[in-house]
Amino acid sequence: MFVINGEEFSVEKKKISENEVSAVVNGKEIKLNVVREKNAFFIEKENALIPVFFAKDDSNNLYLHINGDYYKLHQKTILEQAGGEGGEVASGEIEPPMPGKVLKIMVKEGDKVEENQVLILMESMKLQVEVKAPFEGVVKDLKVKEGDTVNAGEVIVKIEKSV
Repeated sequence: MFVINGEEFSVEKKKISENEVSAVVNGKEIKLNVVREKNAFFIEKENALIPVFFAKDDSNNLYLHINGDYYKLHQKTILEQAGGEGGEVASGEIEPPMPGKVLKIMVKEGDKVEENQVLILMESMKLQVEVKAPFEGVVKDLKVKEGDTVNAGEVIVKIEKSV
């Protein structure tokens, strides 16, 4: 679930490759051709390259500037999707926010973790993405190893909530 400029969007399926981004957003399929030149990103539309500028903050927000338009994107955390900051995540199954490659695993099975502790560092579209613990608990099952490619919606780690 994403919030873009205050409006919620359901992302049912995503595919991110080096040159293409596609997703089903609120039931509509969207495909974008992405071009990267050095440290710049562009969206290809009708044989024209549109520059894309972005920045990320510590609150799970991504800010995009595309062709004069400004967008604030927020990917809802597991806790937010479960009903807000006080919501419960019964299963403790953690999925990556987007497809990518596992760069570094910061914990091992049996480790005690704090809420918001980084568990896994991933790379997606040349961006580093942190997968964090939604609550305090114990790592019960690591389902990936460094170098693995994972998909959005795939359970990559299970945490048992501390009582």
